[in-house]
Amino acid sequence: HGSASILQLAEIFGVSNMTIHRDLHKLANAGKIIKKHGGATLPKSGMRAQEDVSTCAMCGKSTSPRTLFIVKLDNGEELRACCAHCGLMLQSRSQNVWQSMTMDYLYGHMISAGQAFYLVGSMVSICCVPSILVFGSKTDAENFKKGFGGHLLGMNETIEHMRGMMHMHSGM
Repeated sequence: HGSASILQLAEIFGVSNMTIHRDLHKLANAGKIIKKHGGATLPKSGMRAQEDVSTCAMCGKSTSPRTLFIVKLDNGEELRACCAHCGLMLQSRSQNVWQSMTMDYLYGHMISAGQAFYLVGSMVSICCVPSILVFGSKTDAENFKKGFGGHLLGMNETIEHMRGMMHMHSGM
């Protein structure tokens, strides 16, 4: 029917929810489906899942121009993410990344992801958790942090912070 929940798939195939999660992840990486919270959908007719520019290649949420993150690969493939959280996860999991671009949270223009400043864990929640806001200027990021809290990090530090959080959660 074009979409299914993880619970439906687990029941149909007689396997655990985690097995379905793993299999959906593999299918999404292969471009066969769009993995969404709680299930999956088929991509639009004639498209691979990664080519569906309206959805995040990581979590399947709709992308917004205000928080868009783009990972460009050497082979010309372009992966779009709904926010910096998903974008940095895509970048760290992808091989042969040529360039990453993201949207400045305050001014709405594209900036180099490698030169951006990332505010992690502020009181402003825009998309995925932990919320990560991106700024092109360190001064803007510091001023925003004064009002809304969080930790100001560079791109590589933000990726390491996210890996540390995932490691913490997987050890529980």
